[in-house]
Amino acid sequence: MKTLTALALLITATTWSQEGDLSGKILSDGLPIEFATIYIKSLSRGTTADENGDFMLKNIPAGHHQVIVTSMGYESLKQQVTINTNRTATQNFELKVSQSQLNEIIIVDTQTGLTRRTPYNLSSIDMQGIENKGNPNGMMGNLREVPGVYGAEFGQGIVKPFIRGLGFSRVVTVYQGNKLENHQWGADHGLGINDLGIKRVDVIKGPASVLYGSGALGGVLLTHDDEFYKGTNKVSGNIGTTFNSVSNGIRSYGSLGKMFKNGIFFATDMAYENHADYKNGNNRIIGNSRFNTKTLRIHTGIEQENFQNKLSFSFNDQNLGIILDEEMQDSQSLATTRNDRDMQLPFQEVKDFLLSYNQSTQHQNLETSLHLSHHSNNRKEIEQNFNLIDLGLQQNHTFLNARISLTGGKIKHSFGTQGSFVSTRNIKESQEFLIPDADVFESGLYYLASMDMNSWYFQGALRYDYRKVTADAGSAELIADDFILPGNPESRKLTRTFNGFTGSIGATKSFDQKNQLKLNFSTGFRAPDLAELFSNGPHPGTSRFEKGNDQFGREQSLQADVNYTYRKKRFEGNFSAFGSKVNNYIYFTATTETIPEENLEVWSYLQTNALLYGAEFNLKHSWLENHRLVTNFSGAFVRAEDLKNNRNLSFIPPDNFNLELGYFGSKDKTLYAFSKIRMISDQNRAGLNEETTAGYMLLNLGLSKKFYLKNDQLETGITVYNALNKNYVDHMSILRAFNVSSPGRNIMLNLKYNF
Repeated sequence: MKTLTALALLITATTWSQEGDLSGKILSDGLPIEFATIYIKSLSRGTTADENGDFMLKNIPAGHHQVIVTSMGYESLKQQVTINTNRTATQNFELKVSQSQLNEIIIVDTQTGLTRRTPYNLSSIDMQGIENKGNPNGMMGNLREVPGVYGAEFGQGIVKPFIRGLGFSRVVTVYQGNKLENHQWGADHGLGINDLGIKRVDVIKGPASVLYGSGALGGVLLTHDDEFYKGTNKVSGNIGTTFNSVSNGIRSYGSLGKMFKNGIFFATDMAYENHADYKNGNNRIIGNSRFNTKTLRIHTGIEQENFQNKLSFSFNDQNLGIILDEEMQDSQSLATTRNDRDMQLPFQEVKDFLLSYNQSTQHQNLETSLHLSHHSNNRKEIEQNFNLIDLGLQQNHTFLNARISLTGGKIKHSFGTQGSFVSTRNIKESQEFLIPDADVFESGLYYLASMDMNSWYFQGALRYDYRKVTADAGSAELIADDFILPGNPESRKLTRTFNGFTGSIGATKSFDQKNQLKLNFSTGFRAPDLAELFSNGPHPGTSRFEKGNDQFGREQSLQADVNYTYRKKRFEGNFSAFGSKVNNYIYFTATTETIPEENLEVWSYLQTNALLYGAEFNLKHSWLENHRLVTNFSGAFVRAEDLKNNRNLSFIPPDNFNLELGYFGSKDKTLYAFSKIRMISDQNRAGLNEETTAGYMLLNLGLSKKFYLKNDQLETGITVYNALNKNYVDHMSILRAFNVSSPGRNIMLNLKYNF
């Protein structure tokens, strides 16, 4: 009996281990195809290639299998591959362009019906590259590589996105389907999310209010989860760690997931990150730039052929040091010992809870999408005493997004609705009050139509929005603080409404397999945020007393955008140009007024009409056999004018260029080396209360290597940011006026184990 049992166990173990992996690249005419689908029908298993065409399918039973590769605009490919036990088979797949499939439309955003062929200017960037994983600037550390995207820094832990010169409340971030509302108006308020569990980010450049409502005046960041667990019925995941020398920062993270044969899946992501104060290019410690974060995400749902849903929960806990204006004065610096990680005054304590539900269905002539979410944001700015809250805000946001699309016929019709309710309350124990309590109700209806006519693709949309803002200064705390609303109403309440139409119309023309042109005209809007309308108090962590204006009208833009793409066997070039007129543009500026008893300078919000225009380009070429050497050159510039006052707008990114050289050094392309040069021009177009800044050049170097360990994979990477240890002050630094310099050389070490 013992012998039979041992034999049975041996046979079982042998059978269990007879598996291998399949990796490779999806190409067409020598160029990578992003986000193609690779599927083994007999196993009901598949995966999706990344933006570089690379894919990995793990734990495949040894033997012969037929692989099906599909992608929009290309003929489906069926090819047999052989999988050997405990080996990784490398196979590239070459797809042919299919005229019959060019009319197919792939959805980029299920909620709105946005597609890859939309006339909007759309860029994608992969968040999973090991050489960039764990960047102390978070998700924005990678997004800076997208032409037209820039980051406004307040240290390393707080980086705000700018798209084509517009930022703060003018950029919408969609995370787990939720339109994030987390006090974007504050210069010292970060994006609020990191790259944990995110596979890629799509960037929409230009007004997208017609699909995403108020705030999408400058553009939209669409995050997409890394659903690695959908490619296998086994438990899979990863665990990794990152070290950043510039701040002695440690980030540890892990993901785990499993999909069952009935389509039900469970997954979780966790990360902990801790940084000391960073060093600048002169090896000077920048005091109180330390920060730490804890993140947890949990997902479950069902994945069926015509029905998908997903329930997700995220928790993000951040402690963010606030760099003082006087930091560069040695006598005022908050710098302590090199590896001091304890929070010190002043700092922010921010906690986010997000529960979201996403559902989509596909039928023969009908598609539906439904999103429901609730987001709770608790923000405390602690300045004078660890036991006291100087500024405290509790925000709750409930968001609804629903769409139904009629896909039969030559014209595809989509009808959508969005609803949002945001409740903002001052925390009672707060010592200072910057804005009143407020409720914001917003609803919108839109219609989107798209039509294919052989080489032409047309798309148009129309939307109506209504927003009601109710400010309430009637709480005991606000009365005791003598907080006054504009006009000092007896009821201590004010209501403002904003409504109107937005629209867009555009076309995509495919001249042949190499040339494509996109044209788009769109109008966008942004309703003033609470700070712009009702601010009337000191802002802790700054030296300002801030005043709003409740008579502001909504910002309204009109933009024209043109995008041209040329593809050849080894070359891809992309060029975009845009012009945008923004009426009622709101800006923030210092006044001559002061509050003597508190030694505070008064800053006010004002409105003007603005003109922004600029261009972006990206040139990519593959060299040598099997595309082992890749060069990429990109750049962007934007000009912004205050039309009423005939001067430059303030806080506009300088011209910037990126040159990258990458080389795959092993036969299976598991070794990758790269160098990047980032060139920032002088910003001589200073705006109101602004000085010019000098340009600079940064050199980044990196090396990554993948190792296959039976059915698992080990990824290693080393990246050196600012390799020449350049000391500089970026024009978009929140603390530029106080000459607080940016991080110096950072040696980032990465280790990630995939199983």
